[in-house]
Amino acid sequence: MFSKITSKFKSNPSVYYSMSIAATWAGIGSLMNGVIMTQTYGVVPSLIWVFGNTFACVLFGLIAPRIPKVREVFCSKPMMWINGIMCVFQSWLSMNGMQTVFADTALGEKAGIIIAYAEAVIFIIILLKFGMIRNVLTDNYGWVVVYLLAAGVTIAAAVTSRGNFNTIGLGLEAEPMKQGIWKAILLLPGPFTYPYFFQILNYNDKNEDGTKKINTRKVFAMGGILFGVYMAIIFLLAWTQFNPVLNIIKAVLITIIGTSTLSSAMYSIYIAFGKKLGLAVNGGLVIGWQFLIPLGVMGMWTLMASVRIYFVIGGILFAIVWNEIEKRKGVKLWKSC
Repeated sequence: MFSKITSKFKSNPSVYYSMSIAATWAGIGSLMNGVIMTQTYGVVPSLIWVFGNTFACVLFGLIAPRIPKVREVFCSKPMMWINGIMCVFQSWLSMNGMQTVFADTALGEKAGIIIAYAEAVIFIIILLKFGMIRNVLTDNYGWVVVYLLAAGVTIAAAVTSRGNFNTIGLGLEAEPMKQGIWKAILLLPGPFTYPYFFQILNYNDKNEDGTKKINTRKVFAMGGILFGVYMAIIFLLAWTQFNPVLNIIKAVLITIIGTSTLSSAMYSIYIAFGKKLGLAVNGGLVIGWQFLIPLGVMGMWTLMASVRIYFVIGGILFAIVWNEIEKRKGVKLWKSC
């Protein structure tokens, strides 16, 4: 069964890659923070945030494969280690989301904590053994389920609200607009902190197992579009009311979304640190998560996003300067890993 699915992926990987990119990028915060953004700041700031969220993967596809030296800089050991550390925060963010979303259900936050721990341990094991293809395929099929559940939850929430919708303003005042624009900007560097996304580029170039080569720019653009479709579906949730049954379904939906991001983040840690050290880092993030639970989803995301923007911009500028110096001097200054 798995070999047949693998053969399909190798012969036509574009759709699988695109779905995996959307699933990886979505993260648990896309739904939870999206609702918070809309309810807190209003419609227009939230839509600006959604645009930044959707365009981030498209931007990665335009820059990473095309601007000389960018991939060499971000695939160098120092940047890989920095991004590996960022993926620890990504993993904690996904686990925090699972814990938070179950707190609103009859099952309670302990159920979310148990699920988060169980998933993290399972991914430590299966990603160590199966790696790239397993991550792509689990993301692909998981994301199909996300679309179906997202549409079902949104429709059901709208129907069961019985016209009792939340009142949300446009948010055209200065402070809400400032928040929407700034949080959208914070999203743009995000894909550059995923070693998994650079691994897609490298895997496509090496083609060691016969997987068909694809146009990576188109794949990342499609991944962004697929993510945008998902955001359009869940955008309406900010206006709806949730009964206890829908809260559980929503918790399942967010957990599936978080599962894709958690698996890709933990796989990225293996890419960044290697199998042995990556195993130790993944084990450490599971043990250390208990101390980060109180930060919540938005707190964890803001902390991570505020840090990554500086070293991503710095890395891209360094790549441009490095390329210009090499072109003028005609010599290699640095051999990339």
